[in-house]
Amino acid sequence: MFRDGIIEDFEPKFKSIARDCDRYFDALLDMNDKGLIETGDVIEYSGKGSLWISFQYIEKGLLDLVEADLKRDVASRDSYGPLFENTKLVLVRLLEVQQSKLVLSLYKTAISHRLKAMKAESANVRKFDKSTTAHGASKKWIKHHSPALKGIIKEYDEILKSAGTFDSDLDRIRSDLEQWAKKPD
Repeated sequence: MFRDGIIEDFEPKFKSIARDCDRYFDALLDMNDKGLIETGDVIEYSGKGSLWISFQYIEKGLLDLVEADLKRDVASRDSYGPLFENTKLVLVRLLEVQQSKLVLSLYKTAISHRLKAMKAESANVRKFDKSTTAHGASKKWIKHHSPALKGIIKEYDEILKSAGTFDSDLDRIRSDLEQWAKKPD
């Protein structure tokens, strides 16, 4: 049934990571419906399966599909927090197979996505009067999300250093973030 936490007879089709992950999840739901696994285990098995699927794409050299999938994840319109654990594990695997340029590009995409949102919220803080709900909500949003962005920037900087390269935008990014994350009133 499972080998190393992965459905034994599941084979990715290698056309789309998202579709293969959906198929995997459907297989887990089917197993749950048949009473082969507990409902509470579906999410855990799904996370393991999704990671395994991404690794299979990397092993097959389908890096363009991995990149597209990760770009969608790191710049999701619903995601402004830290990178998901599986995303980070896939990025580590990409570094292991000498894909530092790809990893750096994905980190830059994640940072740019979050900076754009931070800039918009900062503009709201300046635009709305202190006594408005919008002003307070934007200040709260910035306070909540800036630590995650700082963490991603720190990880990005560490990868830059380990790759022996630099990003001339990094100082400006940090400066902008500090400016937006200040407690404006």
